Amino acid sequence: MRKTLAFIMAFLMVILLGSCVVRAYPSAPPPPPRRVVVRTRPGHIWISGHWAWKGGRYYWVSGHWERTRTSYVWVRGHWVKRGNHYVWIKGRWVRR
Repeated sequence: MRKTLAFIMAFLMVILLGSCVVRAYPSAPPPPPRRVVVRTRPGHIWISGHWAWKGGRYYWVSGHWERTRTSYVWVRGHWVKRGNHYVWIKGRWVRR
């Protein structure tokens, strides 16, 4: 009985610890955004690319077109310094 209880406790600890996610944030600011020339496209908006953080480094996420949304405006994503690190605030559609 005691071995079974110890096994169950160990199993639960592995599950609980395995579900914990430690997210590292960059301490250095991202590089300047890449410049891209795009032509207008009626009924669409260009969502600019941005630098993202993964695996201890920045990588570029390309921009893309999205259909415009009636009564909404696009608020660009941006990096914000919080303490000694930077946090990405995702872009989003906001009602006018």
